[in-house]
Amino acid sequence: MFVASPHTILQARHQAWGVMLLSIVADAYELGLVLGKGVVLRGPHGPLMPDVVFVPNEAAEQVESGSIESGIGLAVSVLHSGVSKDERKTLREAFAAIHVNEYWQIDADKGRAHLYQASAKWTYDKIAPDKAGMHYSIVMEELVFPAIWFKELPSVWDMMEWWGMIQRD
Repeated sequence: MFVASPHTILQARHQAWGVMLLSIVADAYELGLVLGKGVVLRGPHGPLMPDVVFVPNEAAEQVESGSIESGIGLAVSVLHSGVSKDERKTLREAFAAIHVNEYWQIDADKGRAHLYQASAKWTYDKIAPDKAGMHYSIVMEELVFPAIWFKELPSVWDMMEWWGMIQRD
């Protein structure tokens, strides 16, 4: 019997929002595919099932196979603040082992994220927001956004307006 955690709804909301955030930019600039739950990544530590994945155009043909082995640009795990440091480290190591270039761990209950980028040795370095509170993706250069968005979860319309893609009255 499945027992939902008290964070299940928040995690689902952050997962859907993460797909939306990445999809707006990926679609607008034709960068690749953004996929949600259900994607299986194959690696040496067994299968990984991130909450959100960005696959650049160069690796998109792999998506047809049912699971993805390499070429993942960005993966997101939506967690909660109760996940231990050891569990987080194990997840980072597993995603690094399959050469995911950028990896995010979102604490849904706190509205904050820990963003990482791969080093040359396939370990992760933390990406902090800049002094103005902005995050910059290394995989999707066009993806720049305020760190506060992880707490606010703005609508698709608000994000598109912020990026200058649309104007609203």
